[in-house]
Amino acid sequence: MTALLWTIRYEALMAVRRRVVWTAVLPLAALTLLLAVTSPVVTGPADPAVRVGVTAVLANTFCTLGLALALTDRLRRGVEARGMPELLAATAAGRLPRGTGALLGPLLAALGPVAALLLLYGAVLSLAETSGRPLTAALIALGTAVLPAALLATAFAGLLGLLMPVAAARAVVVAVWLWATHFPPRFSPLPTPTGTVFSPLGGYPLVAWADAPRIWAARGGTGPLRPDVTGTSALLNLALVLLTAALCHALGHLAARPRRHGA
Repeated sequence: MTALLWTIRYEALMAVRRRVVWTAVLPLAALTLLLAVTSPVVTGPADPAVRVGVTAVLANTFCTLGLALALTDRLRRGVEARGMPELLAATAAGRLPRGTGALLGPLLAALGPVAALLLLYGAVLSLAETSGRPLTAALIALGTAVLPAALLATAFAGLLGLLMPVAAARAVVVAVWLWATHFPPRFSPLPTPTGTVFSPLGGYPLVAWADAPRIWAARGGTGPLRPDVTGTSALLNLALVLLTAALCHALGHLAARPRRHGA
């Protein structure tokens, strides 16, 4: 546990010093905030908790994508840094703490402004409405939808960043993210996870627990992959997103090992 915490701290500090992290994340966070206070889709609902739920959908659409784009070269940089893989391998920390910390450190550093934005928005609405529901919705959305989606997007982007040039990987990440979160079947020539329990948008948890409108869950039809919104289907969606993130993370580190040994 100590090795994991120190790895997270080191990786987070390194991420904070990288300009690309902030140039990718902060503009999209500002866009999310702008839409949250101006878009009729967000400001239209009378219930402030619903407005927080819609804002969380925006954060998962734009900010999470920004995180993935900023951290696409996360694994590649570790592999290509001269002497760094050998130095890390010589430490007392095992491969699992190092790998987990390499994912969580940059992610948590870059996710900080997004989390602050969502919580601040919920807190302002709670004060304005003298109700704790908006802030509670923001906390739930952050833990059950935004963070899991960010884990998946970052792990997937890091894997692609090893398998192809970083610029190409970023273009693929954008296409795949939008396809998996906002392309319903009638707009996609291929089967799409949008609206299913596999979608990383987190529609099921947001609808079930964070008061988001129902349109982001079971979207585009009905069937085994698009069940009704219940606590069980929300848990299933959350578990599948986390499982896919873990799989992408594991594949990324497996892909990095041959390069390290061959260096």
